[in-house]
Amino acid sequence: MKRKGANMKLLRIGEAAIRAKFHGRPLAGAMASISLFLASFAAAGAAAGLLSETDMACLGCHSIEGLEKPLGSGETLSLHVSGEAVASSVHRIFGCASCHAAIDPANHPAAAADIQSARQYSIERAVACQMCHADALEQYEGSLHSARVRGGHPIAPVCTGCHGSHTVSPRTAYETCIGCHAADLSAHSQWLPNAALHQEVVSCAACHAPEAARMIDLRLYDSAAKQWVVEKEGAPLFEQLAQSADANGDGLDADELRSLLQELNQDAAIPRTLRGRVELRADVEAHRLSDRTHAIRACDNCHRHGAEPFRNVTVSVTGPDGRPMRYPAHHDILVSALAVQSLPEFYAIGGTRSRVLDALLVLALLGGVGVPAGHMTMKWLFRKYRARRAHSDGGDDAR
Repeated sequence: MKRKGANMKLLRIGEAAIRAKFHGRPLAGAMASISLFLASFAAAGAAAGLLSETDMACLGCHSIEGLEKPLGSGETLSLHVSGEAVASSVHRIFGCASCHAAIDPANHPAAAADIQSARQYSIERAVACQMCHADALEQYEGSLHSARVRGGHPIAPVCTGCHGSHTVSPRTAYETCIGCHAADLSAHSQWLPNAALHQEVVSCAACHAPEAARMIDLRLYDSAAKQWVVEKEGAPLFEQLAQSADANGDGLDADELRSLLQELNQDAAIPRTLRGRVELRADVEAHRLSDRTHAIRACDNCHRHGAEPFRNVTVSVTGPDGRPMRYPAHHDILVSALAVQSLPEFYAIGGTRSRVLDALLVLALLGGVGVPAGHMTMKWLFRKYRARRAHSDGGDDAR
C-alpha cells in the first residue's frame, strides 16, 4: 500500500507537469498522461523489489521514453532513466536522492535548475561523485583527462563519461577505454610484439598510469564456457574455500593453490583454470592516466626475473556485481615447479622464470643432445673395434 501511494503521488506530480506542458492541446496531453501511467508500471516491473519506494516514485516519470529538457544552448538533455538499469547498478542501494539531494519532490519539476549545456551539466555533476569518491577525484585531478577538461576539450571524459550515470557497473579498464580509444588499439601493433595478447592480459592502466603499483591477478576462468567464473549471489564459496586452503592465513602457496583449485573443480566437467592479468594494486589509481609519451614502454618492466608486478599476487573470482573478489597469494607461486599444473595458461617470458624449470630444461637439452651423441659415439667405436678385430683375424689366418 505504501509503494502504491508513493507511485500515485508521483503520477499526480507528473500529470500536473503534463497539463502545464500541453496546455491547450488536450489530445496530446491525454496521450502523454497515458504514456506516463504505462511507464510507471513498466518501471515497477523492471525494478520491483530492488529499489526503494522513493526511487520507484522517481521512475514513475523518468522511465518515460523520450523524456527530455530543452537547454539554453539549444540542445536537449535526456531525462529518461531505465528502471532496469538502475536496479542493476552498483548505486541502487543509495537511491536517487543521494546524488540529487537538491531536488525537492514536492516542488519538482516546477523548480528545475536552469542548465545551459549538457557538457557543462556533466562537469558540474561530478561534485556529486566526490561525496563518496574523493580519493578517485584526487587521482583524476592529476590525470591527462582532467587537464583536457580544464583546457576546454569538448569530449574529454568526466566521471560519467567513463562510468555512466544511472547505469554504473564494474567494468575492466579495457572495456572502459575502448569506448573512446578503439582506433588506438591497432597502433600498439606497430611497436608492441603480440599486441593482441598484451591487450588481453595487461590492464590499460598498468602501462598508462606509470606511477601506480602493479600486481598479477590470477582470475578463475571457465574454459568450457569461455568466460570468467562468477560467484553466486549470497554464496561466497570462493572466499570460504580460499581461507580453508590457506591453513596459516598468510596467503596461498603453491600447494595450497593446488588444493583450492581441486575444491573449486569438484563439480566441473572441464577443470577451471587461472588466467593471469597485470593489474593495479589499487584500482583507484586507474583514474590517474598520463599522456602517452609517459606510458610504460620498456619490456623489462615485466619481462625480467623479479619484476615489480610479479612481486605481488592475488587469486580472484568475479563477484556477483562484476567486481573481482581477491585473495592474497605468495608471489613465488609464479615461479614454483609445484604450480605448473595450477597455472597452465599463465606464462610471461622472464617474469615467471623458474630456476628449477631452467635446470630441468638444461637436463632435457643435455639429454636430448647427449643421448644421440653418445649413441653415435658408441656406434663409431664399435665399428672401429670390429674393423680392428677383422684385421687381426685376417693376419692370424695368413700365418
